[in-house]
Amino acid sequence: MREPTIRPFHEGDEPGIQAVIKGVFDEYGFTWEPEGYNRDSLDVREFYHDQGGGFWVMELDGIVIGTVGLKARRDGRCELYRLYLPAQHRGKGHGRDLYVFAQEAAREAGFTEMEIWSDKKLAAAHGMYTRSGAEPLGERICDDPDNSEEVGFLLKL
Repeated sequence: MREPTIRPFHEGDEPGIQAVIKGVFDEYGFTWEPEGYNRDSLDVREFYHDQGGGFWVMELDGIVIGTVGLKARRDGRCELYRLYLPAQHRGKGHGRDLYVFAQEAAREAGFTEMEIWSDKKLAAAHGMYTRSGAEPLGERICDDPDNSEEVGFLLKL
C-alpha cells in the first residue's frame, strides 16, 4: 500500500484543502464560512506564505487528504494552523506525521516556539500535543462563527 506524502501548497490545491477542512468541520458540527472565517482556505498564499509562514498538504494518489499550516507571530513564535485529517485517514499516524513535519518546518524557518490552539472537541489532538512536550497555555473563545472554546499549548522548538 502506498504511503501519503507531505508537500508544499501549490496554486490549485484550494479545492482539496477546502474539502478536507470542511469535511472535519461537518463531522464536528462547526460552521463553515468559505468567504468569512475559512477564507484562508481560498487565499492560502496570502494568509500563510505572504505573512512569513507556510502551508502544506498531505497527498495520497494525487488527492489531498490532510492539511497543516504555520503562521508567523512575534518574537520567534509561530502558530500551528489547520492540522486536519478526515476520519478515514486518522489512526494511521498521519496526523502525527503532519505535526512532526510542521515542527521541523518551524525550526528550519527559525522559530523557537510554536503556539497551538485547538477546539476542546479535538481531544485526541490534545494528547498528541502534550505527548510531544507542549505545555498548557490556557483557554480562549475563538473568533469563529461558533465562538468555539479552545485550549492552548506552547511547544518549545
